[in-house]
Amino acid sequence: MRDRLTVVRDHLAAVHSGDPEAMAADYADDAVLVREVSYRGRDAIAGYFTTVPERLGDGRVRFAEPRLEGALVAVAWTLVGGPGDGTSGIDRFEVSDGEIVRQTVTLDGGDF
Repeated sequence: MRDRLTVVRDHLAAVHSGDPEAMAADYADDAVLVREVSYRGRDAIAGYFTTVPERLGDGRVRFAEPRLEGALVAVAWTLVGGPGDGTSGIDRFEVSDGEIVRQTVTLDGGDF
């Protein structure tokens, strides 16, 4: 079974791939993604991820190295280029049994 940091690193690699199905693959069936609204279940999360490539435009996400914060894995990020240039935040992941069960996004300002 993959450890927490490996699961999150795999997810970040999927985000860089731009493939929404790959982005959602590391989530449990009943996972929750909390942004300004919540997405419940892998299918809803995959639906959200289908919007990400268009919203990024020609920008990309620069991730800091994932770090452990108690039971969570935290990743700071910044958007570079594209319509969301400069948008930043921290994602905190709860991982159980090799899957993301909850991701909470804390934005430093407005969303992209």
